[in-house]
Amino acid sequence: MDITKLDLATVSQKIETSANYIIDRVLSANRQDAEKLGKVAAITLATYFVTSKLYDAFVGPLGSIPGPFMFKFFPARYSWNMESPPGSAYVKFQAWQSKYGDVVRLGPNAIGVSDKHVLRQILFKEDIPKGPAYERLQRQGGATLFSTVDKPFHKQRRRVISPAFSVKYLNSLEPYMLGTTENFIQRIDRDIEKTKRDDGYGKVDIWILLQYLALDIIGETAFGQTFHMLEDNDHIVPSTISRNMETANYLVTHPISGVIKTLFSFSDIVKTNLKLKQFMKNIIMERLEGGEKARRDDILQILIDTQQAHDSEDRLTADAIAQETVLFLIAGSETTSNTTGFAMINLLKHPHVLATLREEIDSVPMEEGQKLFKHEQLKNLPYLNAVINETMRMDSIAVNGVERTTDHDMVFGGRLFVPKGVVVHCNIYHAQMNPEYWPEPNKFKPERWLEGSNIPADTEAFFPFSIGSRNCIGKGFAQIEMRVSIANLVRLYDFEAIPEEMKQSDERRSFITFAVKSNSFNAYMKHRQQH
Repeated sequence: MDITKLDLATVSQKIETSANYIIDRVLSANRQDAEKLGKVAAITLATYFVTSKLYDAFVGPLGSIPGPFMFKFFPARYSWNMESPPGSAYVKFQAWQSKYGDVVRLGPNAIGVSDKHVLRQILFKEDIPKGPAYERLQRQGGATLFSTVDKPFHKQRRRVISPAFSVKYLNSLEPYMLGTTENFIQRIDRDIEKTKRDDGYGKVDIWILLQYLALDIIGETAFGQTFHMLEDNDHIVPSTISRNMETANYLVTHPISGVIKTLFSFSDIVKTNLKLKQFMKNIIMERLEGGEKARRDDILQILIDTQQAHDSEDRLTADAIAQETVLFLIAGSETTSNTTGFAMINLLKHPHVLATLREEIDSVPMEEGQKLFKHEQLKNLPYLNAVINETMRMDSIAVNGVERTTDHDMVFGGRLFVPKGVVVHCNIYHAQMNPEYWPEPNKFKPERWLEGSNIPADTEAFFPFSIGSRNCIGKGFAQIEMRVSIANLVRLYDFEAIPEEMKQSDERRSFITFAVKSNSFNAYMKHRQQH
């Protein structure tokens, strides 16, 4: 072709067409190469992922640990039907532990442990940090003494708060406890009067009244003012606690659906939590603004006084004080009241135990004009303590266990290598019900706690308040409250069990704390004859 005969526009067009053709061929080749490379990369990544999962499942450090097959690949928390009905996840955990042994695999990177020696190694000797479940709890309002996984934070916060739970300080709070217990007795009397039969017995929901008692005791001893639950039952605190406990349970046991549930009910939760937090902050600000005139010897005052600490890191802000006092409300109410409630249920289930305890209680001398027992009169009563211990063994508030994460390579019990970063479900409830440690573990036998018992309690397999640096800071507080409330109930009242209620009390659930499913337990009660 004679190019001189073509006009410039035609030449330009042909050049552009040729260039586009060449570019398209190059790009097409590059796309084909890119697609090939992409496929190779995808196959390589998939192969690596599958191979690593298979290695972790069958060959890795946890490969030989027995457990449900699916947990080699998926965490137990993602077992959709694990908790049916809600609040019953603990049943599955106990079943898996019983079936597979004292160490069971609960996920690609998670195990459950119920061997008493290994539990003590994890919680006390090695003192490894809390697990991711506690981090999820922080979504409800930040880190607290209970929820933090940070060891330095916990050590500093516990050191600051510990004076509020010293033996000497707790003894100074007893007058507040006794005053509230007197209100508790008066409320029982009013409820008896409303439903009194010809024989003098009236129906009392002892479970819910024990909750009100615990809340009012916390109000008096921690904040300097009662919630008046025993007078009118109407306060934001108990409903907020119940909602938060259920939400917290879902956040812990259902990392994904728990968040979804939280989001769906977020508006209500925020409203109630804001009201509760504002309620707490108002109390704190009243105390701060009141100066010396507003001072009161209670737990709140100790927290407020940290603001005068020499070390600035020891000074708690108003928000931090509010967070910790909300924690006291939750940890100091349902845990103690539910344990006391279970003790009363056990006494009604076992009349001979009630009779033995009553004989011991009646032998304690009362001062002239004394209405209620003081803790000093009760703290060393062997059978009372045995009833409480046996209740905490069989009806452990922490039936869901406690969670830790290994922060270094470990050998559990001198026999099992566990690498750093493994989530460990410490199944303390299973240890407390293990027939290897406890003869006839399903029978309520306070006698096992008495000196010289032929079936002595295995105290190494008993973790009612946990152990180690993360044990319950309120242990002494709870023991005073339980001894005083149980002893005074047994001394002052006769009880008659209601068959339907006894049967219903066997239905349990656990939203963080263990409870009867109905959140209620009625019994007939009347004042005892003078003795």
